[in-house]
Amino acid sequence: MPAETTTGDQDTDALETAEPETTEPEDAKATGPEADKPENAKADEPEKPEADEPEAAKADEPEEPRAGGAKKPKTPKKTKTPNAKAKKAKADEPEKAEREEHDSSRRRVLSGATLLKAALPVALVASVVTAGLQWYQADQAAQREADRQAVRARAGEFGRALLSYDHRNLQAARNRVLSLASDDFAKTYDAAFTGGLEGVIARLKADATATVRTVYLGDIEGSTARAIVVMDSEVRSSAGTRRVLGSHLDMRLIRTGERWRITEVTSIGAANETMVDGDGKQRQGGGAPLPNPSPSSGG
Repeated sequence: MPAETTTGDQDTDALETAEPETTEPEDAKATGPEADKPENAKADEPEKPEADEPEAAKADEPEEPRAGGAKKPKTPKKTKTPNAKAKKAKADEPEKAEREEHDSSRRRVLSGATLLKAALPVALVASVVTAGLQWYQADQAAQREADRQAVRARAGEFGRALLSYDHRNLQAARNRVLSLASDDFAKTYDAAFTGGLEGVIARLKADATATVRTVYLGDIEGSTARAIVVMDSEVRSSAGTRRVLGSHLDMRLIRTGERWRITEVTSIGAANETMVDGDGKQRQGGGAPLPNPSPSSGG
């Protein structure tokens, strides 16, 4: 039995001896260079400057807040981008200047176009006003000239109608005068013609012709006008031939509607008047009668 006990003790000793081989002491773990260094040496060892780290690595690392809340300043990247941008900007300077010049020219053109657009309505209104004024003035001038021509024609026509007649058709002569006279003057003339002049012309078998030498126009104001007609006339009858040269008839006219009518006629003398009887002898005055124009008549 003593032998068995010895064996068990040996086994126990063997197990105890084997434990250090499987479980290393903590002191044994601290091996290598750092394990050989004392802790004080580690504390006294200066930290490696961060500048020794590659710049690319620093660029990739996020900023870490320093003690006290201060941020670590960024280290500027050393790249070629600024130089490339500068070169590109320098290369683009002519194109940029050209664009600016183009934009400036365009602004000037647009400004000029804006001014032109603003000036066009003003110029258009001024042109319309000027054209309207010119048209009005031209129309007024044309109307005045038309009135003058109408007055001249009507005065001459009335002079011929008054001093021209045929004893065989006195009613035609009378109607011509009445058609050119105003209502009041027509009444005055008709009373004189039928009251004695018609009988004398018929008895002497007188025929008269007249021509207009000229017509002088007086004032034409609105619907009234004045004219002096210079006439040459000749009357042939059984009593002889009577010639009146340069007879002046002063006429007043009024416009009724579109027509000018005679309102008053006054004989103001003649430049020359002669009378030759049936035997060819010249006589002073006398002879066949002429229609005497009314000295005045209301219009």
